[in-house]
Amino acid sequence: MSSDINIQRAKDHDNLTDTEKKHIPVIEAPSEVKAGEPFDVKVTVGAIPHVMEEEHYIKWIELHLNGTLVGRKELQASEGKAEATFTAVGTEEMITAREIRNCTIHGFGVCGTCGTKSAIVNLKAVESCNVHGLWEDSKGIEIISSVVKDGKKCTWGSQL
Repeated sequence: MSSDINIQRAKDHDNLTDTEKKHIPVIEAPSEVKAGEPFDVKVTVGAIPHVMEEEHYIKWIELHLNGTLVGRKELQASEGKAEATFTAVGTEEMITAREIRNCTIHGFGVCGTCGTKSAIVNLKAVESCNVHGLWEDSKGIEIISSVVKDGKKCTWGSQL
């Protein structure tokens, strides 16, 4: 997918137009998952199901987790439904390096070992309609650490 292509998004999720209702990807995923454990994400095109006819259909659906492509499903007009299920895995790396500290001597730095237990990361679905182009939507999902324990000592000072 090229980054210079015009991608359409909902202007107001609480007041979708008819075209948006048929094209915005709907992401179904757990609100939180444990790092390292696979989880399923179902993407359906449109709150109102998009038609899948030879002259108007969804060509493909992609899912990205925290900026990384999870998968892409190519579709045919004959498939009947514009949906795909992907298996994703959140990682400990998505959790670390989330806290920015400001030291009056050394300036700004990123602390990745301060005991962060979770992070909200982005699930993004993109779909391509053969008539109306690219559409995307996103959803936050919390990745919970499976290794960080309560009371971990911050090592900020040793990183300077």
